[in-house]
Amino acid sequence: GLVEYDTAVKVLAPLTPCDVDGRAKLDAALARLRPGSRTNLSGGLLAGLALHRTSAGVAPLPRAGMQRLQIGNTYRCLSQEDVGAPPLGAEQVHEWTMELRFESPEDATLVRKVRYTLHDSFANPVLEVIEPPFRLTRLGWGTFTVKAELILNDGRTLQLEHDLTFGPPETFRTVLLPLRPPLPSVHALTNPAELEEAVVRSTFLFTDGLANVGIQKTDDVCKAARGALEELGDRRCTLSTFGFGIDHSAALLQGLAEVGGGIYSYVESEDQIGQAFGEALGGLLSTTHQNAQLSLKLTPGVTLARVCTDFAYERSEEDGAQTVVVEAADLFAEERRDILVMLKLPSAIDTDSDQVLGHFCARAFSVVMSRSEAVGPVELIVRRQESVDIVESNPHVERHRSRYLTTEALSAANQVARQGQLAEARRILSEAASKLSASDLGAHGDSVILGLIASLTDCQNDLRDQHQYRSVGDKKMTCMTMAHTQQRAMNLEATDIYGTTITRSMKSYFQSSVTR
Repeated sequence: GLVEYDTAVKVLAPLTPCDVDGRAKLDAALARLRPGSRTNLSGGLLAGLALHRTSAGVAPLPRAGMQRLQIGNTYRCLSQEDVGAPPLGAEQVHEWTMELRFESPEDATLVRKVRYTLHDSFANPVLEVIEPPFRLTRLGWGTFTVKAELILNDGRTLQLEHDLTFGPPETFRTVLLPLRPPLPSVHALTNPAELEEAVVRSTFLFTDGLANVGIQKTDDVCKAARGALEELGDRRCTLSTFGFGIDHSAALLQGLAEVGGGIYSYVESEDQIGQAFGEALGGLLSTTHQNAQLSLKLTPGVTLARVCTDFAYERSEEDGAQTVVVEAADLFAEERRDILVMLKLPSAIDTDSDQVLGHFCARAFSVVMSRSEAVGPVELIVRRQESVDIVESNPHVERHRSRYLTTEALSAANQVARQGQLAEARRILSEAASKLSASDLGAHGDSVILGLIASLTDCQNDLRDQHQYRSVGDKKMTCMTMAHTQQRAMNLEATDIYGTTITRSMKSYFQSSVTR
């Protein structure tokens, strides 16, 4: 659907299936768009949300073009008798095999070949495999990220990555990819009511100006949006916002995106419009689970010290056992949610023994399977010891602790900057960057930590004066904070680390398809 808002609000097109006829209607509606001089943002937003109330007969997006496959590696530790002495400084030699596992033999035939890119230390780092399941076996002494480019029979290419893993006999993850050519049209479902819950609904709000007609105060606009979303009932949608240029309110668009469970994308220039839209649309088209919920029930005596997330969560206690439930929103294919929690443990009764800290569960509605799915309960166990030697922190945990530190610093700095305290905002960001640089991962040049430091430094540069902050800095910091919090790409280069195969593909497609 399409809504135009200037002083007046016009519905140029209702929600329309994107078949041949529907595309023609939408193209005609787009041609009727005209630039305006006023911004009735609340009126346009409410009209757009209202379209979902009258969307009867609009079928869910077709899924025939999405196929499941697994990418990963098998692993075998070799003895010196197998390969001889390892290089100086290497403790053991590893044999690993990259492989793609398809859900059906038909899906495998859609891939012409796979091009693997290995670490630069290999004599031939780029290799092609033409036979399913596209196995590639090599010997090595360390882990790295393997890039896999799938070249399809219809000429399209899809990009995948896999972090090589040693230890377990095999490590695979499931991805959802459009291996088959897109369907030419959307056909009506024989029984749409059965799949109503699997419909992915969303509203995109684009603006390049401040709200100056209709409801204008940020809190009032957000309150109106919250009420309109609640009225949709089982047709509730997500709400994402896109702010173009220097004249929009980042605070308002952030607030609306938070109310609607979506994203806020800062579109700095005209050439980013297509890629911002494509990236967000690619995420929607690859939604695999909705309303993801994570729960942790602790053993009596173990207490929750802190939940390090901006996702909504609830804490409760029953019979001495504390529970925390985190609402982790919707998930796109390949996305992940890493929620850090800090626990306080009681004194150990028995040393050199295992203690169960609690049980973890996850639940979400699968869009692909059209039913709810659950994982767990999974026991969380720690080994209690009388004395503990100094050990290195888990790199994965440290990366996400650093991510949380970064989001906290960005949010705090932006808050004081909006009050005119630019020097204090610069101090907050500088202090956070120094902490990350001094960490073990930072000192060893970890790419994730260096990326977070770059985000902080970039935003610090936009705090040099009020004009630069109001024009760019406020918007960039708001967007980065939300992106690092949700682990979701939101148009800025610093958020590309959260991109998925489909969001990157759609971003690139829309960027190249936009005509000026």
